[in-house]
Amino acid sequence: MTDSSLLRVRWIAGNTFVEALRQRFFAFLFLLAAGLAASGMLLRTFNFGQSELKFIADFGFGAMFLFGSILAIVMTVQLFFSELDNRTALTLLAKPVRRWEFVLGKFLGIWTLLGVFIALLGVVLAVMLSIRMPELVESASRNGEPLPFLNLKGLGMFCLLQWFRLGVVAALSLMICSFAQTFLYAVIVSAMGILLCQVQSAGVSAFSKPDQETWVRTLANGVGKVIPDLQLFDLGVPLVLSPAGAPQSAVLSALGYGALYMPVLLFITVFLFSDREI
Repeated sequence: MTDSSLLRVRWIAGNTFVEALRQRFFAFLFLLAAGLAASGMLLRTFNFGQSELKFIADFGFGAMFLFGSILAIVMTVQLFFSELDNRTALTLLAKPVRRWEFVLGKFLGIWTLLGVFIALLGVVLAVMLSIRMPELVESASRNGEPLPFLNLKGLGMFCLLQWFRLGVVAALSLMICSFAQTFLYAVIVSAMGILLCQVQSAGVSAFSKPDQETWVRTLANGVGKVIPDLQLFDLGVPLVLSPAGAPQSAVLSALGYGALYMPVLLFITVFLFSDREI
């Protein structure tokens, strides 16, 4: 990548990030996700012990992925089609801006926004868990129960994993935008694609059993290698609430998985977008 290409990618990414940050949809989703995560604190009146800490954490983990995926899909599709509908993409690409620079800039801007979203939710979740943790420790000590465990560094690592996870979601949505003709079609297909990625591992396991036909097992394994498995990033409980932590190999594998799939999906996006009429 030349210096001029890098400057153009950075300019497109910066404009995309600022435009996305100004959208009310971002603020609405963040407030909604933070409110859902904070609602787990309502359980403090019941004092469920260590299971309460897991319940609060699960609320936060679920909010990160659910609302993060909605943000990744809707914002990616909206910003992509707004460039096409307003004819700004035609103006940009008429200048010395290559299509791969346009695609990469759009992705980096959206991925940066998703990083801000995850970081903010991570702070909210860390504050809630830190507030509740001393009360649960005191209660457990008083009742002779096992002390709960909380690893805030593990929470930071989990947030990093979710950032990569949502990066795959955004790259997949951008790939669908490269050939979709309407906003609604791109959103629906992207949502279905993310749902398929979520159940990928369960489907592959079900169709890879020894009692299945050979061609069925082969097809299932092939599909499993093509469709991203987003379940690999679900390491929140061992990272945050388990003294043993998550295996380092699992964390590195998930990060490498995301780092591999994002450029592959972007390469396919550039290939499809290169032949699209604007």
